[in-house]
Amino acid sequence: MANSTGKPTSSTQEDEEVTYILAQLMQDVMDREEDIDDEDDIDDEVASLPLLLVSQANQKQSRKREEKTEKNQPKRVKNQNIMKINIHDFSEETLRLIEDWYNAELDPQDIFGDDEVTRRFSRPIKKQLMSSDVDTDQSRLMLSKEQVKEKMLPFLEESEDPVKGVDVSVYGPDGEVQQMKFKMWNGDKTPVLTSGWMQFVADYGLLKTSDFVTVWMFRHIKTRKLCFAIHYVTFSLRN
Repeated sequence: MANSTGKPTSSTQEDEEVTYILAQLMQDVMDREEDIDDEDDIDDEVASLPLLLVSQANQKQSRKREEKTEKNQPKRVKNQNIMKINIHDFSEETLRLIEDWYNAELDPQDIFGDDEVTRRFSRPIKKQLMSSDVDTDQSRLMLSKEQVKEKMLPFLEESEDPVKGVDVSVYGPDGEVQQMKFKMWNGDKTPVLTSGWMQFVADYGLLKTSDFVTVWMFRHIKTRKLCFAIHYVTFSLRN
């Protein structure tokens, strides 16, 4: 390379600067593409980080994103496996109890204990009841789309279309059976239990925030009808 006088000059420093800038631009592009992909994988439930670390992890991810993209948004994680809850609703002791409950592998046979009903349950979906889950305006229990797809849809037969709705029997923790409908709202985006869910809420006195449910799907061993089993537990709220 030559300067204005026609004399050759060293380009090493300039080349290094250009290389560094290009590398930074490429990294920014890759980061933005990763962020876009991550936004498509949001789920209601998340499962391996301790619950007590959820808030801290979100704060760290937010700071990291802010440094990279100058956007104050938490990085969204694929395959989230931790149940999201508002940690401010509970004491630290109760949060530990919730974590223990969430990580425990409940055996539905120990709860429902009837081999004449089924011998095979789906893997469970656990969630905290939100206001919309006990609101009469909604009249439904919303389940995690990704978890339903992974754990429950394989139980369906070809003739059963959840978009149109499937009639199901729902077993409560005391063995009582109620009729509901398993349905996918908004096309195939929002799996819910409806048409009878609010009666279940009333019968068991379920409340938002403090009550947590475990939901299994199974097929009745005799009738072959699609069924659900629901167990719940209550945790004390912070005073």
